[in-house]
Amino acid sequence: MRCPQLRLSTIATAVLLTALLHAQNPAGSTPTFSSSTDLVLIPAVVDKSGSHLAGLKKEDFVLKQDGKSQPIAIFEEVKTSTARVRRLEGEHGTFSNVEPNESVSEYHRLSIIVLDFVNTPLPDQANARSALVKFLSEIADSQEPMCLMALTGSGLTVLHDFTDDPKLLADALSQAKSNSAPLIYEPSVDPHHPTGGPLAAKITAMIRGAMLSETQMASLETKTAASITVQALQQIAKAFRGLPGRKSLIWASSGFPFSISSFSPSLCDGGCPAIHGRDEMQSAYDNLWRMMNDAQIAIYSVDLRLPTGGTMMTTGGVRPSDAEDPQFDTDVQANRVMQDTSSTLRLFADNTGGKAFMGGSNLAQSFRQAIQDDSSYYMLGYYVSAHNTKPGWHDISLTLHAKGAHMRYRSGFFLSRDMSPASAREDVQLALSSPLDYTGVPMSVTWANREPGKTPGKIKVPFDLVMPPNFATVDQSDGNHMVVDIAAVARNRKGEPIADLSQRIDARLDAAGMEQIQHNGMTYRNGLQLPPGEYNVRFVVRDSLGNRIGSVAAPVKVAQ
Repeated sequence: MRCPQLRLSTIATAVLLTALLHAQNPAGSTPTFSSSTDLVLIPAVVDKSGSHLAGLKKEDFVLKQDGKSQPIAIFEEVKTSTARVRRLEGEHGTFSNVEPNESVSEYHRLSIIVLDFVNTPLPDQANARSALVKFLSEIADSQEPMCLMALTGSGLTVLHDFTDDPKLLADALSQAKSNSAPLIYEPSVDPHHPTGGPLAAKITAMIRGAMLSETQMASLETKTAASITVQALQQIAKAFRGLPGRKSLIWASSGFPFSISSFSPSLCDGGCPAIHGRDEMQSAYDNLWRMMNDAQIAIYSVDLRLPTGGTMMTTGGVRPSDAEDPQFDTDVQANRVMQDTSSTLRLFADNTGGKAFMGGSNLAQSFRQAIQDDSSYYMLGYYVSAHNTKPGWHDISLTLHAKGAHMRYRSGFFLSRDMSPASAREDVQLALSSPLDYTGVPMSVTWANREPGKTPGKIKVPFDLVMPPNFATVDQSDGNHMVVDIAAVARNRKGEPIADLSQRIDARLDAAGMEQIQHNGMTYRNGLQLPPGEYNVRFVVRDSLGNRIGSVAAPVKVAQ
């Protein structure tokens, strides 16, 4: 493949910088190019007697990081719009991941509903469907902008994109198939010791062997479910990071496939140290909280488990150590699993500023309450001190001088700058396989006139990939250093990859280059060699220094 042509020039049709950068740079200030984590934004829901408490001032809040007071640099009382976020989907041959003419001062209300079929048994799935249809029917005229997704064994699926007509979501839900083989392990071996004699000893040995085999199978199933769940949450966080303001993720599930409230043995292969599995999952959770907080997504966990006990998800089945005890009580194990699941659902909600609805007794009411928080809230922000940039998790606390008021906000943030090629590859590959457009980097793509291909039977399909001013982080302290990864993959109707390309742009900009990036953005021009047919092409741009990523899908038809 020939080297692509890189052009830094004025682009009249480039995507305009959206409200994300507006929120990160107060009016009249100079954009910051050192790091995307310099400014920490904290959406805070404040209510009193169940209603939004309006009219508060910056002076009413005390903000602390790691126990130390921080000056509040940004403060705004946000009232969200129910207008649907729009994007270019082929108008004038252009596809974009954000709306080019979006108002920089408008915050949209966005509710993302995900039905988790991977970690939810079939009886609970049916209950959730019925409750969600009821909820959507009750708010049919609300014009609340919502989208509906499903998590299945194949990954994340968009059942319906954002709409202000809940009836369309109900129709999409009715057409969606249940996950007939959920990745849930339910032990079928009775662990109680049979009574008396040599035969009993043989049966006991057989039972113990069966338990170990089922435990290993449970470990594999649980790890698979964990991988699918983690990737789905990562894709959602990346997809909505570039849209300004607070977003609500309504996660309807019977639980998560792993727990950090206590060690889950199913995450650890036989013989491995217990702490290894725990640390691995703790790291996965920490990374997810970082992504959710970066995207200002609050998780509302809706527990789908039947209140009568119903079908229970077991996060790990029977432990080998328990199998050695013939008097092991499965009811105790089940209760432990239920407590772990409840704790993890609450933890995800608490650490992102959301709320957990436990018990599954009134799911329709839970869905309704989860979408109410985003109508009005406060946006606070502060700049991280240059002397306090230690990588890792940092606690955040807010105190309000208002009697009887209650707050929900993110409990911390994660400082990280990972620009290693391995990290870039993982990020880019996940974006290329995602059904969602990522919005961390605004971008648009336009197809150009076809040209004869270098390979017989193929045609060159040129494109212009356009990024707006200030799309990438530039480290001025390191010689105006900029690192951008670009990739694309074309898939046919069967989803098979037919052509791809990738390139890393690692440059130190001179004065003229810096001027171009700041004021005109960048156009990346290249082409794909494709045989005749119809394709869906996913483009990805990753700002490595700023740890942001954007993507957009653009269909193309190549004639004979």
